[in-house]
Parts: sequence; structure tokens; C-alpha cells
Amino acid sequence: MSVFVSDKPQINIEENQVDVSALMRRGHPQIPNGDQYILKLVKEHCQRLGRPARILDLCCGSGYFAAKLIKKLPDLELIANEDELELIPHLQNRLGNTNAKIFPHPFTEWNEPLDIVISWGSFHHLPRHYLDHAKKVLGSDGILILGDEFCPEYCDVTHAERINQAEIIHIADGYVLTNTSEVETYQKENRLSPMAIDLEKRRQQALWIWYRYVVDFAMAKNCLEVATYELRAAHDDLLTNEGEEHKMSPLIAEQELKLMGFKQLSKQSFCSDDTPELQSFFVYEFTGHC
Repeated sequence: MSVFVSDKPQINIEENQVDVSALMRRGHPQIPNGDQYILKLVKEHCQRLGRPARILDLCCGSGYFAAKLIKKLPDLELIANEDELELIPHLQNRLGNTNAKIFPHPFTEWNEPLDIVISWGSFHHLPRHYLDHAKKVLGSDGILILGDEFCPEYCDVTHAERINQAEIIHIADGYVLTNTSEVETYQKENRLSPMAIDLEKRRQQALWIWYRYVVDFAMAKNCLEVATYELRAAHDDLLTNEGEEHKMSPLIAEQELKLMGFKQLSKQSFCSDDTPELQSFFVYEFTGHC
């Protein structure tokens, strides 16, 4: 799956004999912090509900986080969702001794009500219609927990004002368009506004700072597999029209969800030294019932 709906194959961890999810917890910064924080949010929401929640862990990969979640909160009704069939054996191995269910189909085919949808690391890979479907299946007290690796914030005051006033967020081959006039001009004339071009340049510059840090972190942890994986991701992410790996500003994501009818309940970042250039991982709570 892709932000730009590409049919390129995803990484096949069965062929490469590498469980990327497990490796990332050892050789990538901030992900373990995100795991713990999402566990906290789930526990708190269950307490508010006064009962075990029905939760769907969206595009959960090999099930690393799903297994941790069901171990910590065994009374949950957990649905582990993954439609990449080569990953299902990993899910079965990890969840086989639990009461979690595996849903090996696209999320949009799930039609039963849910209390929580967890989107952990999926947002920058997926077409946004998955969020529309999340709104449909979440109950009136339901929440979307969205955690992801974003590009550290690169919008200056002028760009932030443009994003905050956007009537739409339309990603045109990687460029962010914010109104119907921009979209029509691009579609008819293949022409972009100077603001859209400048914003993309700022994204690429911010990404390069982030990926240098990530690769150095992996090498310091003696995790060569993570370092080389991140170098490939950096290559793809720096290409404007590459949809398999395309991280954008948290501000842009927030406006996207706002325009889709979600209300932001909370936001948490995990950079230990509060350096803006290294603030990439965020976890949000949203409700789709405003």
C-alpha cells in the first residue's frame, strides 16, 4: 500500500529472514517509547469504558506490538489486522497462544464496531481512505490512536499559516496542495505554486538531518541491518514522488485529519532532548465523533 496507491511490493521479511519490527525496537530511536505510550493510552481508555475494549491493530506487520499489547492486557478483544499474506505466519507464531484474532484482509473489509483503532507506523504508507473507514467502525466512545514517524516539523510561519487555512490537503505526486485552484492548475497545466515547491525542498532538507541521526543511532547500537534499511528508506523518502516512503510534517497530518472530521484529543512526542530537528515520532488520540 502507498500514499500514492502504488502497486510496488512491500519488503518481504520472509525472504530476507529479517523481522523488521523486532529489529527496529533495538536499533531505532523513539519507537519503544511509542510502544509504551500507546499501551498507556489503551489501558486508560479501557478504564474509561469500564470494560475490556475491542481493538483493531491496523497493518500490524509481524505482530510485535500486538503481542505486547495482548500480553499486557489479556482481557482485550484484539484483532490483529495484516493483509500482506507473507506476514501471516509471523502473526500466527506470535499470537497463537493468545485470544487475539487475526484479520488477514484489507482494513476496509472490517465492518464490525470497534472501541479503538491503532494505526502505529502505518499513516505515512497508507492511502487516506483508511481513516474514513476508521470513522465508520469506531463507536461513539471510540478513539483512533495514531502513532507514526513523521518528518520533523519543517513548516515556517508562512507555510504553517497556509496549511492551517487549507480547504483541502491534496498530495499531488508528493507536493502538498491546499485548495481546489491549486489542484486544478496542477492537473490541467502540470504547474505548481512556488509555495508548494519551497515546502517540498524544506521537507527534503529536514528529512536528511533526521535520517543522518537515525543511521548514526543504529550504527552506535551495532544494528547494521537497521542502518542499511534506513538508508534505503532515506533514498525513497527524499524522492518527491515516491509513495512507499513519504514522511511529511506533523502539522500537515493534523490538518488532514481535521478536514476529515477528526477531533484531536492529545499529542505526545518522544524526543528526549526536545530538539525540533529530531522530533519525529508522535502519538495522537483522535475521536471521529465531534
